[in-house]
Amino acid sequence: MRRILPALASLFLLIAILLTTVDALCFARGFYSYEYRKGNQAEKIGMSDEGLMAATDTLLDYLKDRRQDIVVETEVSGTMREVYDERETMHMVDVKALYQNAMTARNLFFIAAAAILAFLFYKNRSSFFSLLKGGWKDALLLMILFVSFIAIWCIVDFNGFWTQFHLTFFDNDMWLLNPNVSIMINMFPESFFFDIVAAIIIVFTVIICAIMTMIHFLAKKEAAA
Repeated sequence: MRRILPALASLFLLIAILLTTVDALCFARGFYSYEYRKGNQAEKIGMSDEGLMAATDTLLDYLKDRRQDIVVETEVSGTMREVYDERETMHMVDVKALYQNAMTARNLFFIAAAAILAFLFYKNRSSFFSLLKGGWKDALLLMILFVSFIAIWCIVDFNGFWTQFHLTFFDNDMWLLNPNVSIMINMFPESFFFDIVAAIIIVFTVIICAIMTMIHFLAKKEAAA
């Protein structure tokens, strides 16, 4: 148990941190603005930069449950129209449910990790960080294997990865949008999702390396005490 519990707490914490990283980057409006400029998305779609960001804000606010729909009008190729059609709206219902469930899971993983760590600290105050260091290494190995697998898959065949992601988490084909009709699919081309997945992996890697360094320092300080 002295090895299993620290590893379990660390794994729960790593999953929670990964989901938090996903949450932070997926709602970073500056990231969207950068990607739109890089891909010249507004001009390609026939929207103004302001209209494109307004349409984006509508989606993000909907996912955060700050509004009840994704109805938004803006000028597209010289004509005022609703940005999102029925198929896109139905897909976003599924995306919102997935996001809300992921955040619920994130919170539960944080709570479970905190409970186990509190128990370990209560039972092993003098060797807590040494135990945590060992558990973190075990959990980190599993997470490194998982993240490396995803990273390699994305680099080799991102379209295959993205298709399998949707097949795994959605039970319908509403995510298959026609680029000749859908504004949403033109707002978020494959390159956008590749970049955001890459950013998530990089930021997550930096965070876990920082935590590992801190735990190592505290364990070393604990052993010297």
